Amino acid sequence: MNPIRVVQYGLGPIGQAACKLALTRKNLQVVGAVDIDPAKQGKDLGELLGLGRKTGVVVSGDAAAVFAATRPDVAIHCTSSFLPNITDQLVQILGAGVDVVSSSEELLLPDLQHADLAKRVAQAAENGGATAVGTGVNPGFVMDFVPIVASAVCFDVRSVRCVRVVDAGTRRLPLQKKVGAGLTVAQFEAELATGRFGHIGIRESVAMIGRALALDLDGISHTVEPVLAREERKTRFLTVAKGQVAGIRNIGLGKRRGETVVELDLSMYVGAPDPRDEVHLAGEPSLKLVFEGGVPGDQATAAILVNTIPQVVAAPPGLKTILDIAPPRLLR
Repeated sequence: MNPIRVVQYGLGPIGQAACKLALTRKNLQVVGAVDIDPAKQGKDLGELLGLGRKTGVVVSGDAAAVFAATRPDVAIHCTSSFLPNITDQLVQILGAGVDVVSSSEELLLPDLQHADLAKRVAQAAENGGATAVGTGVNPGFVMDFVPIVASAVCFDVRSVRCVRVVDAGTRRLPLQKKVGAGLTVAQFEAELATGRFGHIGIRESVAMIGRALALDLDGISHTVEPVLAREERKTRFLTVAKGQVAGIRNIGLGKRRGETVVELDLSMYVGAPDPRDEVHLAGEPSLKLVFEGGVPGDQATAAILVNTIPQVVAAPPGLKTILDIAPPRLLR
């Protein structure tokens, strides 16, 4: 069987990690790379990724030219969390007949907040005979896919509660900035007011659980609050002074007739103790799953993007969710 031909679209930290992994897989062939950053354009992937060798794949700023020259099967798409920012990109990729596996959090359940844009992307997928899906670790795995799959051994599930604790000090700089590490409270609140700050995708995770388990949610809410440093904390990238923002606590709730039936509790801050992921299903039987140490978000996001490629390529055309395709698994 011929390897799946892959274009890497977006070469930030997650895109680079996914591309580096894809280059090691026998079932994949990286044939192109796209990024808007002029400093990356013209570089061989081997140089950009620090491989110590040339790959023959040069980063381009012209996606259309890359698609025409390389005729890829799929694009690993890693550019923005927000569907309004990436709709034109997705339409172009899908219109070229190229499948998409994207790290965009809002693409996990795109019709939840952007129904019109989701229809546009879905139409592009149908017209191009291509498939698109959004996935990742959170959202995409620990606080949605895992509890949904765990329900397979239950007679009934009355409620779902997930707890995720992440030491942001171990993560990449963009994530540390995204959770506000090093900001004052006033700066944090100003950033939060933009609606483009903090963890993205918790609403999508709540809604996906509700739909998948037929919990009949009639309300979804989420709150974000700063976690303040009790002492100075240093990471590889920045210093958080005592009293400054170390990160966030984000809680998503799904309610049915006033009762909370889905609760997602995410703490992500520099120095967070006891990192872990917990999944609690209250039902018959009740279940508790614990990932000690927590699922490592950056590595795991790159892995799930790459490991989802064969399932997306095999799926029928259209805009899909992770529940519409076969579950990903490690394929070397």
